[in-house]
Amino acid sequence: MTVFANAIAVLALGGLAAGITLSKSGPDGTPSVDESLPECDQVEFDGAHQNCVLPLGNGLVVVRVTPGGMDEWGDPVERAELDFQRADGFSQTFEDTLGSSFLHPSAEDIDGDSDFDLLLPQETGNVNTRSHVWLQGEAGFVSAGSINGIGIDPEGDGLMSVPARSSAAEWETTYYVARENRLLGVFSVSTHLAENSCSVNDWEGGLALVGLTLDEATARYCNAD
Repeated sequence: MTVFANAIAVLALGGLAAGITLSKSGPDGTPSVDESLPECDQVEFDGAHQNCVLPLGNGLVVVRVTPGGMDEWGDPVERAELDFQRADGFSQTFEDTLGSSFLHPSAEDIDGDSDFDLLLPQETGNVNTRSHVWLQGEAGFVSAGSINGIGIDPEGDGLMSVPARSSAAEWETTYYVARENRLLGVFSVSTHLAENSCSVNDWEGGLALVGLTLDEATARYCNAD
């Protein structure tokens, strides 16, 4: 049994498969399932992104990739069609792009609300990756903006952190909140390991928005005495 078929079986055993169509309908209108699709985190990058599936706790997203031209630096850009099928019968199809990154789309709970969200990689540099973020809500996935770093994680109290490496010794971690389905940067923390220094940078009143003073944020995120 393929990974894709295993995912179907897991959903069925968990009572989540009702109403899910896992791929586009066939010519006669009946649902068809492409059981050859692997999970996205098991796909090897060979110069182009591959069709794959992202299992979610409440359904599946099928990612289909086609060529989409070149970006301003001459790197290939691919068109990604995403089919979201939720266990309660809700379905959504939307489009994005995949850029010059060896990473495939991934699903994780970014904002800490127990629903899986999506990261679609656009460009990977020496360390950091720029990704489009799609947040999942009751009405499906909504484009929430872009991040640039090595990933994004929920921090509690509605905060999300994106660490990015500036050099071998320097890190810049940006903290976001979700407002009206958009990521809003509220402050960042700059750390220089060689100099043993750390500072919190307030973004136009972002600390006040999340109920922190500069001293409180410094104590929490720089481990100050």
